[in-house]
Amino acid sequence: MKTHLLILAFACVTSANAADKLPAIAEAWQKSLTEESNNDLAAAIESVLAFKSAGGETYLAAVRAGWLSYLNKDYTKAVQYYTTAAKQEPRALTPHLGMMNVYQAQNEPEDVLREAKEVLKIDQFHRPTLLIAGEILFNQQDYRKAEVYFERAYKLQPEDPLGMSWFGWSQINQGQARLAAPLFEKLMQINPEGYMVHDGFAITHGLPPGPPPGQR
Repeated sequence: MKTHLLILAFACVTSANAADKLPAIAEAWQKSLTEESNNDLAAAIESVLAFKSAGGETYLAAVRAGWLSYLNKDYTKAVQYYTTAAKQEPRALTPHLGMMNVYQAQNEPEDVLREAKEVLKIDQFHRPTLLIAGEILFNQQDYRKAEVYFERAYKLQPEDPLGMSWFGWSQINQGQARLAAPLFEKLMQINPEGYMVHDGFAITHGLPPGPPPGQR
């Protein structure tokens, strides 16, 4: 009985101590938000670290420090913080999306693609990432793999001209113009002046190429 009372007393003291820390933790977080809005990114990062030191949740501190470091163009630190966040919450999308932003800013497509695949392991229907991964593979002339991503993105949102066009061009570049024909027919209905829509329509329908945009 005495043991139970001691455990209960310890738990109450621990809870009280945690509650006492909450105002300082919350204040540091809010301070960081204010400093970010004032574009004082270095101070905002310091406040996030103060949030963590005061007892703030580790994942929240890491993912926010990653974002602020990215905004501050300290890409090495951003990747370090996002990596920590990803380890804290293995099913979270934000750390991998954050690292995609970092690698895009540094023009490192292979690293972007690697993180995109991590995102798609967690959420295979994350449409913006499907388009990014598809575009990288398309630019690498790996049209077959690009088509896989573009088809998935297209089927998630069949009314979107961007996904429709990428899907169609990935098929054209594999010599599958007939398969792409219905896509460019739809594009001619909803976005005829879109980038290379007339060209895609001409290729898929056996027509001569049209004049360049602005001269039609």
